[in-house]
Amino acid sequence: MLLVDDDPAITEMYRLGLETFGFRVRAVGDGPGLFRAVEEELPDILVLDWQLPGIRGDELLEQVRLDERTRALPVFILSNFPADMDGAVDRVFMAGAMAWLQKAKTTPAALAERLTEALRAEPGS
Repeated sequence: MLLVDDDPAITEMYRLGLETFGFRVRAVGDGPGLFRAVEEELPDILVLDWQLPGIRGDELLEQVRLDERTRALPVFILSNFPADMDGAVDRVFMAGAMAWLQKAKTTPAALAERLTEALRAEPGS
């Protein structure tokens, strides 16, 4: 799985927690890092922060959906940005996000559970 978040402490907490639940986690801190990582290895699921350097989560998700390799990739938004502000949550769901999870209320264990459910539901999984 690929985790895109620019906060190193948050990234490390989720990486360690998800690895405890059997996930192989690659973490990057920005949009360009996401696309470099995809060039090297296509992840099975993507977790995006909403506020990244120079780009919002919905904008990055739209770019992900334009790439044939990542068009159908399951994507979760994991952010403390208020989902209901400025229609943010509507935009990410329109772009194909599976869920918007609030960091303050989502432990690594809870995230692992949601990701596992999503991967089981994917065709061909």
